[in-house]
Amino acid sequence: MAKNIRPLSRQELLSPAVTDVDAFTALRYIRHRETVPALPELEDKGNPQLPGFESALLDLYHALWSPEPQVKDQVPPDRQYWQTLLGQAMATSAYQETHGYTSLKEFESVIGTISMAETVLTLVPEKDKKQLQKTTAAQQEANQMQEQSDQAQANADTLQQLTDTAQDAAASGNHPGMSAQEAQARANQLSQQATQAKADAQAAQELAQESALQAEIAAEELLGKPGSEQAEQKLRELTGIGIQALKKTQAKVEELSETIEAWGLEPAELSQQPIPEALALLERMRKNEHMRKFAALLGRVRRIATKKAKNKIAGEGARMTRTETGRDIKRAQRSELVALTSSHLRYPALTRWAHGELRLVSQQTKQKLGHGPVIVCEDGSGSMDGAKQQWAKAVTLSLATYAKLQKRTFAWILFDARVQKQKTFQGGSVSPKNMLDIVEAQAGGGTDFEKPLRAAMELVKTQGLKKADIVFITDGECAVSASFLKEFLAVKAGLDVNIITVLCDVASATAETVKKFSTTVEKASGFTAEEAENKIIKYL
Repeated sequence: MAKNIRPLSRQELLSPAVTDVDAFTALRYIRHRETVPALPELEDKGNPQLPGFESALLDLYHALWSPEPQVKDQVPPDRQYWQTLLGQAMATSAYQETHGYTSLKEFESVIGTISMAETVLTLVPEKDKKQLQKTTAAQQEANQMQEQSDQAQANADTLQQLTDTAQDAAASGNHPGMSAQEAQARANQLSQQATQAKADAQAAQELAQESALQAEIAAEELLGKPGSEQAEQKLRELTGIGIQALKKTQAKVEELSETIEAWGLEPAELSQQPIPEALALLERMRKNEHMRKFAALLGRVRRIATKKAKNKIAGEGARMTRTETGRDIKRAQRSELVALTSSHLRYPALTRWAHGELRLVSQQTKQKLGHGPVIVCEDGSGSMDGAKQQWAKAVTLSLATYAKLQKRTFAWILFDARVQKQKTFQGGSVSPKNMLDIVEAQAGGGTDFEKPLRAAMELVKTQGLKKADIVFITDGECAVSASFLKEFLAVKAGLDVNIITVLCDVASATAETVKKFSTTVEKASGFTAEEAENKIIKYL
């Protein structure tokens, strides 16, 4: 949780809001505000420039997250600038495109809120910010005067009620403990006080109206008189600010979505950790030098691996449907979809969604036995630097996705002259952080094929990973001894192991050694995503 956050109630946020944001969405935003430091930091930065910025952030979150947000028709003068800016922005095609990326998506909505708020703060002219301060001060005075007027009117109404009661008592003779003269005197005194209170209330109301008029004038100075050329010019100006902010936000959200897609991540995986940590992880993924160069190809390869894995699963047994709970609206039961679109049922349905308790349809396949693990031996030696390493990482992550979708154990061995790193993920339980760790792992020394191959076979023997598929990714620049080769081939046959070598022949490479121990050798040169399916995945 971020430190030193000023507590805000839902009502404090909802009252100045210019959208139809409800209490449920406000509560969701408050929870994000408590865990995403960038939000309260933006409040501190924005409030001196655009008063009421806390509520503006809520409006932005609602506009991006909620399926059908609307801007209010009537708002106080000090909120009219923000109402106009946001309303004009939401009326553009740029908003519709951005909203398509963010609707009901937590990470995209939060990052979009932050991005758009930062851009708006940058683009709003300084003269507007100064006039907004004036308008806000005028509105605060008008609010204070209205409160005083309401209090004065309440006092006048109370005194009038007391006067009416006293006069009735004096007229009816029902005044215990008082003479008729005393009762009448008391009624006259109250009448005078009520008359004065009524005059005071009238005066307070006039002051309140004058203050409200000054707030309207201040807003009009900022936005222009309705129908005037100044108003039309300001409308165009605010529309431009909104469109620029949306375009930057769309680019940011698209970048985030592309990173999620390229790395084959699922929203459910990311939602298992706090948003700041998830966003930090995605930022590391986005900035990864190797994957930035190879992202497009990686995304295509992983999509084909995903399709192939799902096709294999689909054809390997009877499908069983069962009910589970979660937040994946695409798999929500029909009754839940109906509830989400019903004004009476939407709040509890969204509550279930927020808590991961939405009723989902789950289809599972009774898979046939015989699927072994996928073990990747990745050559990280110095000769693999550059494009070869990029290919190695892309293939490794694609195979991790493939194993994960099939719930097959995935093992990864990074080697150079020795085994540098080795990890095993039972049942394909590879998290986004695991994938990033694999990509960022480097070696860079000499090359020894025997050590990683021994390590792979040891995994097969000690962890019961029989019928394994070992994918050996290298440029082939190494030799193995005759004694090792004889021993290895015997173990390979005994354990029913399949070895597919991916030869990264972007520059120098040789298949002479790997042919001796591989079931098949495929060259990476000229690989397309489609060829990856035929040349690698078909063997698994």
